[in-house]
Amino acid sequence: MAPLRILHVSEVHWGGVVTLLDHFVAEQQRDGHEVHVLAPEGMHALPGADQRVWRIDRRRPWTFPAAARDLRRAVKEIQPDVVHLHSFIGGLIGRLPFPRTPVARADSASRAGLVYQPHSWSFDLFTRQSVTAAVQRWESWAARSTDVLVANCDDEVAEGRAVGIDLPARVLGVATDLERFHPVDAAERDALRAELGVETKHMLLCLGRLVRQKGQDLLLPAWERERPPDTTLVLLGPGDQEPLAALAPTQWGESVLAVGEHEDVRPWLWASDALILCSRYEGFPLVIAEAMACGRPVIATAINGARETIESGPLAPAGSVVELGDMAALIAEAGLRLDDAELGAAESAASRTRAEELFAPTQVVDRLVAAYREAIDRRQADRTER
Repeated sequence: MAPLRILHVSEVHWGGVVTLLDHFVAEQQRDGHEVHVLAPEGMHALPGADQRVWRIDRRRPWTFPAAARDLRRAVKEIQPDVVHLHSFIGGLIGRLPFPRTPVARADSASRAGLVYQPHSWSFDLFTRQSVTAAVQRWESWAARSTDVLVANCDDEVAEGRAVGIDLPARVLGVATDLERFHPVDAAERDALRAELGVETKHMLLCLGRLVRQKGQDLLLPAWERERPPDTTLVLLGPGDQEPLAALAPTQWGESVLAVGEHEDVRPWLWASDALILCSRYEGFPLVIAEAMACGRPVIATAINGARETIESGPLAPAGSVVELGDMAALIAEAGLRLDDAELGAAESAASRTRAEELFAPTQVVDRLVAAYREAIDRRQADRTER
């Protein structure tokens, strides 16, 4: 098939979305596609891509008009075959009717297929029902100008359809570097644990930004009440630690170790017995894939994609999934793995097997390019009908 001219549009310059972009760009460039990226200043260089600065700050809505102009200019100059909008603000600006962007379906002169990837639905962000409902209505309306939705897991697609976001969808999985994230043996695990200053027999890793979405504020009070013996809970990620410290006053600095942000999370994954994920919601977090690639069991709340990735299907389970918000069950399931070495070893092996099956970058990007070609076909069919 002919190579494509692809424009990725990202509202962020760091984090899991950018990690996925690394894989997308590398595989697409390797396959001979022409890849362009529009992203805020500060994103690291993506080899093989033409990168342009996007003048956007999602925390400052007054930057959005300039961002819309930047996007129109990029589409006009690049003339992409497909535009891939990442996350809510990118999806918002790329699908606004006024001023009309060149990627809006109503613009019949545009040849670009339009693909939207929410990376978790934006309406999960809000606690006020009126705001949630408004964002749901927007996403449902904007689906009319979208050719194909791509998602990290089946649950994410189902969640969208439940609120009226009904359009062709393809599930990608999340691309993970299976060579960089690999298992280590028990001796190396123990050596890393000592090097990182963890002195207890066991270590659980909670990896993610210290924000409401990730649920550390739910986990810590439960940990304060009851926790596995001789176990350190490591919180790794950027954010304000002070409010969390107050939620576990006797354990903070004792069995709870907050280590801040680390560019390379692999030593912490390798040093851990398991990943513990307490999120309120997710599109499907990359940390699950990275932990499984490292051969670590995952104990998670029932966020999007958790059951299908960790428990479901013909492969052996790679951990356990509990109901959203049930921190007592989350800690208890983690404790089971610490008490039962045979169970932990079996789930470690299953984690790696599942990672190889689900998260190989080549397979994920092949699914993505198939979604691009579907979007282009749908756009061309739409223009023919006009």
